[in-house]
Amino acid sequence: MNISIVPQLVRKDFQIMSRTIFVFALVSLTAIGILPLLHGRIPNWVLVNIGFMMLLGPAATCGIVLIMKTNVFEKEKSTQPFIMSLPVSVKEFTLAKLLINLPVFGIFWLVVSAVAFYFAFGLKLFPPGAVPFVTMVFLGVFVAYTCILSVSLLFQSLAITVLSIMTFELGTSAYLWTIAFLDPIAPYVYGSAMVWNSTAIAIVVTQVIIAISVILATLHIQSTKRDFL
Repeated sequence: MNISIVPQLVRKDFQIMSRTIFVFALVSLTAIGILPLLHGRIPNWVLVNIGFMMLLGPAATCGIVLIMKTNVFEKEKSTQPFIMSLPVSVKEFTLAKLLINLPVFGIFWLVVSAVAFYFAFGLKLFPPGAVPFVTMVFLGVFVAYTCILSVSLLFQSLAITVLSIMTFELGTSAYLWTIAFLDPIAPYVYGSAMVWNSTAIAIVVTQVIIAISVILATLHIQSTKRDFL
């Protein structure tokens, strides 16, 4: 594998998307700055709902826009045939796409998660018992993102990628609501102490394993392809 070509492909995508990334970063920072101003001025339950949308919205949208522009639209606009005419393999191409998309979304996700935990628990909007479930919620967002990114790379189809966004968005909400009502989870969500029982730990570990497995499986499947034009 020609490792030297991968950084060049990553740099190319970053240069193209740098303005978009900057705009979404600015929107996220603005949202983070607004939330403290709302605290104490509106009911806490309203702040929680508004805060969730204001924090996750820009991060999720930026992730999807990057997936579309750096991968799906390259195929739609026939930019990809030119790239693949260079001395680059499908595996190298895939690795480059992962190295631009995952770190950018990952940084957004980490910052948003940290801010959300501060507001939720530092300002006592949620009781400490909700820590395990909120952790599952944010990990669920990351897992959904890795699955959408994987689908976009494997199929490189606008229709299939859009369908995957809808499917994983609804699927994530469904399984998180299911988890919230599980007997080992539900009684402790509103408790005064964090309870990391075997079920909570198993769910978090499973989410992490799924995210890692999806990324590795995508690389493996792509490495078996000789061409995908």
